[in-house]
Formats: sequence, C-alpha cells, structure tokens
Amino acid sequence: MNAKVSSKMPAILFAVFIDLVGFGIIVPILPFLIDKYDGDTFTGTALISVYSLFALVAGPVWGRMSDKFGRKPALAATFIGATASYVTLAHADSLLWLFIARAMSGAMAGNIGIVMAAMADMTTAKNRGRAMGYVGAAFGFGFAFGPAIGGLLGGTGDNISIYLPGLIAAALSFIAMILTILFVPETNSTKNDVSEPTNNQEVHWTQIFTPSTGYLIFSMFVLAAISQSITFSITPFWAKHTLLWDSKQVGFLLMGTGLAVAFIQAFAIGPMFHKFGETTSLAFGAIVNILGCLIIVIFPASLTTALIGLPMIMSGLTIAFPALNSILSQRTDKRLQGTALGFSNGLSAGGRVFGPLLAGSLFTNYAPSTPFILVALTGLIVMFWTYYESKKV
Repeated sequence: MNAKVSSKMPAILFAVFIDLVGFGIIVPILPFLIDKYDGDTFTGTALISVYSLFALVAGPVWGRMSDKFGRKPALAATFIGATASYVTLAHADSLLWLFIARAMSGAMAGNIGIVMAAMADMTTAKNRGRAMGYVGAAFGFGFAFGPAIGGLLGGTGDNISIYLPGLIAAALSFIAMILTILFVPETNSTKNDVSEPTNNQEVHWTQIFTPSTGYLIFSMFVLAAISQSITFSITPFWAKHTLLWDSKQVGFLLMGTGLAVAFIQAFAIGPMFHKFGETTSLAFGAIVNILGCLIIVIFPASLTTALIGLPMIMSGLTIAFPALNSILSQRTDKRLQGTALGFSNGLSAGGRVFGPLLAGSLFTNYAPSTPFILVALTGLIVMFWTYYESKKV
C-alpha cells in the first residue's frame, strides 16, 4: 500500500470509528434504560433492531449516491444526519423518542458502505484485504469506546440517562462531518459514469450479481450480521441477569472485547489474508466463534467465562466482514463498488434487524445462554460456505 493511499486513510477510517461509537454508546445502559421506561428484554433488543431496519433501507441508497455523486459528499451528508439523530437521542424522554432517535441514526448508517467503497477505490486486489482490516480495526475501536462512554457517563440505578452520552455522540458526528469536508479526498474516479455506456455496454446495478459473485456471498453477509448483532445486543442483558453486573461493568467488558477486535483487525487480518487468503481466514474465524459460544453455553456463567468466551466470539466474527467485503469488491465492476458494498451493507443491516429480535425472544422464553447456540449454528453454515468456495477454485 503506497504512501499516497495511506495518507488518505485516517480521515476515512475515522468515519467508521464515529459510526460504531454512536451505535455502541447506548448498549451498556440499554437494559437499565429500558427498565426506567418499564420495558423488557425484547423491547431493548427491538430498540437495536430499529436502528438496523432503517440502515437496511438506507444502505443501498447511500451506496448508489456515492457511486453517482462521489464518496465525499455522501459521507458528509450521513454525518449531518447523524448529528441530528444523536441530539434527538440525548433529549429522548420516553420509549417512543428512543425508537425515533435510533431510527434516525440507522438511516445514516450507510456511511460504512461508503467507506468500504472508498477503500476499494484506493486499493488493488492484492492489498485490499489489509485495507479492509484497517476498517475493521476502526470498527473495533468504535466498538470499544462507544460502550465505555455510555457505561461511564450514562449513570446508574435511578440516575441512568442517555443525555450526556447522546450529546457526546452528536459532537463527534459533527466533528467527523467537518473533517470529512476538509480532509477526506474524493476517491471515486468513475462518479457520474455508472449509467453511461462503456465499450458499448451499459452498467446497471443488477450487474453486481455475476457468476463469480453469485447470491450466496450476500447471504453470508446476512448470517454474519445476525451472529454479530445477537452477541452485541444480548451481552448486556446476559451480564446483567447472570453476573448481576451494572452498566459500568458491562461497558468495560464491551470495551475490552472491542480492543481485542481492534488489535486483530489492525495487526492480524492483513498477514492472515496474505498468507491463507480471505476464504480460509473466514473459516478460521468461524471456528473461533463457535468455540467461544460453546464456552458460554457449556460452562457456568462467571467472570472467567465472560472474559474468555465473549472476546473469542467477537474476535471470530470480526474476521467475517473484512473477508467478505474483500472478496465481494474483487469480484465487482469498479464502477459498481459503492452499489455492491452498499447493497451488502444493507443486507447486513437486515441481519441486524432480525438478530436482536431473535436474541430477545430466545433470552426471554428460554435460557440466557440460548442466543449463543444460534450464533454457533450460523458459524457452522459459514464454514460450509467456505468449503463450497474452496472447491470452486
């Protein structure tokens, strides 16, 4: 990866960090905030799902806009909307307003797809896996600091509040918007050309479905998102009910897990993809994920179980999206990078709609560890897909 490309990355990666800080800021205080408004576990997981539902709708739209008008203006627009959404969240004083604020935030979540497309613009097939790993590292740091901010500043007991964390998320989004305008370069050299003839052929968005891409890879995005969202949404409730932890302890647990994810993404993904390839690395991640789930399900709930099992689950899952995004971008026409990655981001958001709802239902009607059985099953399916892909080569 050359110096010119590397110099463009920090401002773009900051977008991912901000997005995950905003997403995660509510998670450690969610069980306690829901109690404040007389909700239950299912209501809490539904609050996470509504974010993803609106991301599902908006993701492909933002991706298409970034192909047509450029990555930079589309990215800046998402941050303007995110700022407004977090101000709304900070002032939410009922379940209804919490749902409205999270819906607004979800509608702006297309910036992840835009960032993935920008990274694809700047890299070659050879170094794309490493670049996607950098995106994952930013994802991990956001995953770490979002819950930490929420846990530390959201209060405890009767004083639980989203006001201060919400204002901080709004300020970060506003700063990210300014930095995007000032420092993020336009990486899409083919904007405005997505529907114009090239070599007597028109490029239509449906061409993201090719024989080499197929439909199965898009289903893997959904499965990975379901697994990740189940783990992310149910962990605070699991820790609260089985370990009797408060919001600060939950926040620190998620922060530690996020830092482990960031470390793997920053230092392990690139070398792993280079040596073993994206498909084999994805299979390895699925195995680690399954082993982590077995630790949570089989062994009694304890601090040791939490500190070993949960980081293993998320560390295994964290390999999925860089690997899948790298594979997809390598198989997609350059003029449709934003569309393909926006579409996959939207499908991932769809998985994140159903994941928390499934987790909340299983948690409420069965045992607290039951959602992790479903996570392990999705890991098995991903392993079967990697075997199928290896046979095609």
